[in-house]
Amino acid sequence: MKHKRKINRIKTITILILMIALAISLSSCEYFFESLGNIADSPTLGPKSPTPTPSSSEENSPEPSETETEQPTETATSEPTPTEEVKEGVLSVNPLTGETEYMSEYSLTTKPVAIILENMRQSLPQLGLSEADIVVEMQVEYEISRFLAIYQDPYNIKMIGAVRSLRSYFTDISLAFNAYLFHYGYSEYGEENAKQDLIDRGINTVNGISGTDSGYPYWRDAQRITDGYESVHSVVTAGANIQNSMQEIDRAETIEETKDAAFNFSLISDTVNGTKAEKVYLTGLYISSPYFIYDNDAGRYLRYQFGDKQIDGATGEQLSVENLFVVKMDTVDIMDTNLHIAIATDGTGAGYYFNDGKYIEITWSRETESSEFVFSYNGEELKVAIGDTWICCIPTEDAITIK
Repeated sequence: MKHKRKINRIKTITILILMIALAISLSSCEYFFESLGNIADSPTLGPKSPTPTPSSSEENSPEPSETETEQPTETATSEPTPTEEVKEGVLSVNPLTGETEYMSEYSLTTKPVAIILENMRQSLPQLGLSEADIVVEMQVEYEISRFLAIYQDPYNIKMIGAVRSLRSYFTDISLAFNAYLFHYGYSEYGEENAKQDLIDRGINTVNGISGTDSGYPYWRDAQRITDGYESVHSVVTAGANIQNSMQEIDRAETIEETKDAAFNFSLISDTVNGTKAEKVYLTGLYISSPYFIYDNDAGRYLRYQFGDKQIDGATGEQLSVENLFVVKMDTVDIMDTNLHIAIATDGTGAGYYFNDGKYIEITWSRETESSEFVFSYNGEELKVAIGDTWICCIPTEDAITIK
């Protein structure tokens, strides 16, 4: 009996051992298969047959056609090389700014275009003024200022305005930069007679108000009329219209194959050792009381007038400029019924040149009303920074405030 009990105990123990071993084995297998599942879902290794994730450039691609087979893409190991933007035109140096830029082929052998733009409060904002290479600001009657906006390549600009009438001294300035004039009307009575001045000089222009201009480039903007602008402040033009007009003019009048730089451009201007000039006030010189504040981050002078930022209505952005000139010119009031003025644009005079938050005193000279300007500093030709330019012409006896 004792022997049988001993055998039974051995059997019992053996069975228990086998059951424990089986349980351990089953548990190990379950862990093994779970482990396989974890490996299959591992973010490190990834699934065996991954679904390709489209790159940012593929997210908006059209679905493949029925005959195409979508193939998985490999994950990029480095940043893709950006595709260079394709720009229209020919890479060339703009003679009005000294900048290398893409320009329309037509502009490379064609005179710049100068357009008279309004600056009455009721006409604001101007359109396309921020794209001008050079802006010349001069007084007209009633202390109003107007702009001669000069463009080397205006042919892609969507809208420029409001276009207004010409004064003879603006004709002088356009000749200084060999630009072809666009305007809507002119003074034609009394001593300040821009119409007769053009006839005397034998100068042809694109004058919309006569109804005989080349290509009829102007129109009255319906949106401006709807917004309550007076008809006189609604005349606009566009780059494509300007080109059509220029191409209708005798090529002998518009051609300019050899282009001289408008200024003595330099990588470092003569203001490098100049006096600090963060704020330039022309208060009281025009009815708009304009002033400029230097933006150190942008490296440009921001334009203000009528106590507020001056905005380009086409972009919504504040006007700014790289180079700012204030030049003094002999100015005489003509006591006619329209209170016209006369401005002498030839001879010599004093002025200021502002760039990079500094200024220097300069002189300007011009032999005749048709010749180029020469700007000098310490007896040498002024070095002007590459970039766009704004020139304010003020009476010789007036002063400005610089801070």
